[in-house]
Amino acid sequence: MKVSDFIGMKVIDIEAREVGKVEDLAVTIKECLVEQIFIATGSTLSKKYFAVKEEDIAAIGDYVQLKFDGEALENKIKVEKLDDLAPKEKRFKNVEGKVVLAKEGMEIGKIHDMVIDPAGCLIHNVIISVGGTFNRKQVLISSDDIAEIGDYMILKLSKEQIEQIVMD
Repeated sequence: MKVSDFIGMKVIDIEAREVGKVEDLAVTIKECLVEQIFIATGSTLSKKYFAVKEEDIAAIGDYVQLKFDGEALENKIKVEKLDDLAPKEKRFKNVEGKVVLAKEGMEIGKIHDMVIDPAGCLIHNVIISVGGTFNRKQVLISSDDIAEIGDYMILKLSKEQIEQIVMD
């Protein structure tokens, strides 16, 4: 499942009551982990957030079902700012759009999405968009191919290796 398909998914409690929507994920790309899932509750003007981990999830299908009932959810810590749950640099929405460089420092594209297993909290691949507006292609990169991630993502692959992947 792509992260872009997962974000926005409705979340229900164990009693089948809607409690919110998936707002974002805390990710550690180099370790292939989705650490937390951030759920938004309330209306646009009074939105609050709380975090859940893999062990808090009963099922993931068309909806995310939590193992909590309404009373247990009321006891979850809810904050008004997502920044209070996790720093921006740990969240997917901050990673999306980062410039990706080949090992020799050449820009090859931007992070577009990720392929995840939300039930196992695993990141399978990072999807990178390469090319211009009219010839844009997407490349799947595994965590083994990532050298560093900070303000940019640097790959262990050369520009030629990336171009070969795009052509195959």
